[in-house]
Amino acid sequence: MFAKRKVDPELEKLRNEVDGPPNLDMTIVNIQRESSRIHAAYLFEHIGKATLQKLCLLLSSTATGKIYDGWQEFAAHMGLTMEQIRCIDYDFKGLQDPTYYVLLAYVQSPEATIDKILSVLQKIRRLDVINQIKAYVHDLVNAVSQHVTPSHGPEIIQPGHIPKAPLVLSPISMVECKSKMKESESMYMPQDRQQKQQHKQTYGCIVMLTFANDGLPTAECITKIFRSKQPRIGVLILQEQEKQVYSRAEEFIDDCFKQVDYVIPILTKGYIEKINNPLKIYEQLHNNLDTKYLKYIYSLLRYEYVRNQCCNNRVRCIVPDKDVYTIVRENLHPTLQAWFRESDIDGFVNNILFHKI
Repeated sequence: MFAKRKVDPELEKLRNEVDGPPNLDMTIVNIQRESSRIHAAYLFEHIGKATLQKLCLLLSSTATGKIYDGWQEFAAHMGLTMEQIRCIDYDFKGLQDPTYYVLLAYVQSPEATIDKILSVLQKIRRLDVINQIKAYVHDLVNAVSQHVTPSHGPEIIQPGHIPKAPLVLSPISMVECKSKMKESESMYMPQDRQQKQQHKQTYGCIVMLTFANDGLPTAECITKIFRSKQPRIGVLILQEQEKQVYSRAEEFIDDCFKQVDYVIPILTKGYIEKINNPLKIYEQLHNNLDTKYLKYIYSLLRYEYVRNQCCNNRVRCIVPDKDVYTIVRENLHPTLQAWFRESDIDGFVNNILFHKI
C-alpha cells in the first residue's frame, strides 16, 4: 500500500486559481472567419500598425529551432521564393524588420487576406504568436468594419492604397504583366505621339553606374567620356539625383533600373568587399549614395538574371586596370562576369552605342 499523499491546501488553492493553457482552436476559427475578407494591406495603414509591429516583433525575435520556426520559414509558407528570402536576409537588414518585408511582399497579391497569415502561423507551430496578436487582429477587424460600408458579397475589402514593394519582392507574374502592358501601349500609341517621343530622345543609350567608394575616380572619368560622345550616352549616378533618392529611395532606384539600357558596375576591391560583406547591417555611414545602395542594385541585377532564365542582357562591368588581378581571382556572380578593362573604354563605348554587347 502506498502512503497517502499529503496535500497542502494553500498550494491547491493557488493551483486552482491559475488559468490553464489557452484553447486557441475556436479562437483561431473565429478570427479567420472575421478576417477572411480583410486585405492584409490594412496592416500597413494607421489602424493596423499595432498589429504589424507586434507580429514583426514576435516572429523576428525568435531564432529558428526544433520547436519554433522563425521569419524565414514564415516567408517560405507565405509564398516567397528562396531568392527573395535571401534578398531580405542579405540586403534589407536594417532598413526594416525582415518580417515587415515578408508581409510587404505578401500584400502585393489581391488575394492577400489576414486569415491566411493565421493559417501559416498555425503551420509553422507559432501558436504563441497567434495567442499574443489575437486581440490586435480583432481590434483591426472591428476598425476596418467601422470605416467600410458592410457588404455581404465575397469581395475582399482593400484599403485605398497598397504599399509598394521593392522590385525584387514583387510577384514575378505582376512584373511580367506590367511589361506586357507597356508593350501593348507602345503598339497602339498614336503615330504623332511616337514621333514626339523620338524627338525627345537625345541619347544613343542610357546607363546606370554602380560603384563603391574606391571606384569613384573611375566613375567620374568614364562619365566624362560617355557624355562627350556623339550620340551622347546618358549616365545615371545616384549621387547626382540626391533629392529623388532621398524622397523616394528604393522606388526611384527601381524605376531607373527598369528604364536604363545598361547597368555598369565598376568592379574594384571595395565593390567586391561590399557585395560579399557577411554583416547584415544597413550601412548608413556612407555619404555617397552610390555606395550606400550598391548592394540593393546588386540584388536587383541578380533578380533580373533569375527572372530572365539566367540570361544577362544588360549588365556590363568596367574594371580599372589596377584591379584586374584582383577581379580575375574572384568567384563572380554570372551577371558580373561580362567585364572590360577601363583602358578599353573606347571599344566599350562603341559596342554599347550599337548594342553589340
